[in-house]
Amino acid sequence: MTRGRPTAVIYLADPADAAAAALTVAGRPVVFRSVASAVRAGAERVLVPERFRDLLTPALASAPRVARAITWLHPSMTPPDAAVLVPATAVVGVAAVAAVVVTPPPAVHPASRDAGIAVVHAPAPVVSALWAALVEGEAVGSALATLTKDARDAHAPAVVQRVRDADSAREGERRLYTTLGSAIDTRLDAVFHRAFSRHVSRAAVACGITPNTVTIASLLVGLVATWLFWNATPVYAVLGLVAYAVAVILDHADGEVARLTLTESAIGEWLDIAADTVIHAGVVLAMGVTSGTAPLGILAAAGVIAGAAVSKVWPVVGTALSGVGNRDGFYAMLLGFIVLRAYAPSLLPWLMVVVALGTHAYWVARVVYRLTRGA
Repeated sequence: MTRGRPTAVIYLADPADAAAAALTVAGRPVVFRSVASAVRAGAERVLVPERFRDLLTPALASAPRVARAITWLHPSMTPPDAAVLVPATAVVGVAAVAAVVVTPPPAVHPASRDAGIAVVHAPAPVVSALWAALVEGEAVGSALATLTKDARDAHAPAVVQRVRDADSAREGERRLYTTLGSAIDTRLDAVFHRAFSRHVSRAAVACGITPNTVTIASLLVGLVATWLFWNATPVYAVLGLVAYAVAVILDHADGEVARLTLTESAIGEWLDIAADTVIHAGVVLAMGVTSGTAPLGILAAAGVIAGAAVSKVWPVVGTALSGVGNRDGFYAMLLGFIVLRAYAPSLLPWLMVVVALGTHAYWVARVVYRLTRGA
C-alpha cells in the first residue's frame, strides 16, 4: 500500500468539525477541498464517512474525477493496511499531502499537526485502532495525535488553513487561490494576470461555468484582438492590446477553474493549446497586414504554430529555452508595434522581419536542443 497509490481517509479532528465541513471554500464545501487535495496528491481512492454523502453529492456531479475516487465508508468494510488520513475541515496544499504520501508510515506533515488538522500517513495498527470511529465519522483528532506522537515529519512548504467558521473559510479560500498558479508563470503573470483571473475563476465556479467554456471565451476575445490589429490605427492597436490582455486573463482562469473543480482533461488541454495558438498566430498575421507585409505576417504565424507544436511534443524544462517565447516577450512586441504604428510606421516592416525570424528561431532552437542534448 505504501509503495503504490495510497488510500486516503477523510476524518474529523473534533466534534465541531462536522458542522464546519459544510462551510464553503471557493464554491465547494471545505470537505470537498480535503478530498480534492488527496486525489491531486495521488490517492487511488478516498474513503469518506457516509455522513458527508448528501453534502458532497452536488459538488461531485461536476467533478467526475473526484466522484470516481470516493468510496463511502461502511461498517462491513475491512480497514486498509495503511492510509493517509486527511482532515475534513482543512485547506491543505497538495504538496503537503504528497509529502506525507511518499513518506513511509508513520509520518505527519508538521505544519498541519501544529494547526490541529494533522495530515498523517498512518500504519495499519493505527488505522485499525481508529477504524470504527472513522467509519462512523466521529472525531478522532486526540486519539490520532496520541497514536502518532512519534511519527516522522514529512515537511513540505504548503498552505495549511484550518476552517472553523466563516472568517477562517474566507482566509482558506484566499490562500487556496494563491496556489493556483502555473510553474511557467512569469512575474507579469503573477502580479497582473492572476490578480484578475482569480475574480473570473470565482465567478465561473459560483456559476458552474466549465473550464472549456472559459477557454472558448478566451479564444473569442483573442479573435477580437486579431480583428482590432488588422489594418489597425494607433487607437485600434491599443484596443487590440487591451483585448489581448483580457484573452490572456481568461486563459489563466480556465486552468484555475479546472484545478479548483478537478475537471482537468486531455480535451481541455488540447483546446487550451489550440486557442492560445490561434490567438497568437492571428495577432502576428494581423500585424503583418497592418504593416503592409502580409507575407511576413503569414511567415510569422507559421512560426507561432510550429513553436506551439514543438513545445507540446518536446517540452524543454529547466533551461533558458523554457523562458523564451513567453507572453512577456509578446507584450513587448505588441507595445513596440503600437509605438511604431503611431510614430514611425515606415519601420513596421522591419519589426515584422524580426518577428518572423524570431518565431522560427524559437522552434528551431527547441528542436536543436532536443536532438543534441534533450534526448
